[in-house]
Amino acid sequence: MPLSISAVSGKGGAGKTTAVILVAGEYALQGKRVLLIDADGRQNLQEWWKRCAAKDNLPEGIDLVTAARQNSIQQILDAEADKYDVVMMDSPGTDSVVRDTIIRRSDLILTPIQPNQDEIKAAGEAAEAAAEVSDQIGRAIPQANFVTRLTIPARNLEAYRLIRPFVQNLRENGYDSYLLETELLERNCYREVRNGYGTLQMLELTEPVKKARAEVHRLLVDIESLLATSAKEATNG
Repeated sequence: MPLSISAVSGKGGAGKTTAVILVAGEYALQGKRVLLIDADGRQNLQEWWKRCAAKDNLPEGIDLVTAARQNSIQQILDAEADKYDVVMMDSPGTDSVVRDTIIRRSDLILTPIQPNQDEIKAAGEAAEAAAEVSDQIGRAIPQANFVTRLTIPARNLEAYRLIRPFVQNLRENGYDSYLLETELLERNCYREVRNGYGTLQMLELTEPVKKARAEVHRLLVDIESLLATSAKEATNG
């Protein structure tokens, strides 16, 4: 069975699609076969893919399909997923059957948070959605929150200081939510990736790209650590 990760947030522009591309590129760098499923009606993943194709920058080891309906997603996961090591799904931002289907088929939910109140609220809504689905299927689905598009001045904002206690409060109230230690800074190279230059790992290895790649590598280490911890907890009951 492949590892299934979904990006979930009800806040538009939160950074879901960028996160999916960055993490997928890191898995592909490890030699893993990655399937991307664009289930968001805005089709940001599909637009990135088209731009990459136009620039002859389609990444090796990564395939992409679009699926806007519940049945389509289920068919893809049932028929195609086993051909891959990792499946990453960009979920719709609205509360829907499609979003819940994606959560149900996930091993982990990724929720990006920028330091503002709307992003924090959206993270709480994603945690609630994951908890509801987890209760329905009788299996814990951890939610990995991470700070993204962070600037140095933003670290002085009240909203930034609220993120950690907010996620801690979720945990204290029974939600399987975590805050990853790695934070993604606002970087020009992440914008370049979205403009059709493939994955971060395909960019020329300039000093800024080196820093970004180290950052994304740490993010994946955090994700893998959380997955390992969750699997151990599930085994031990």
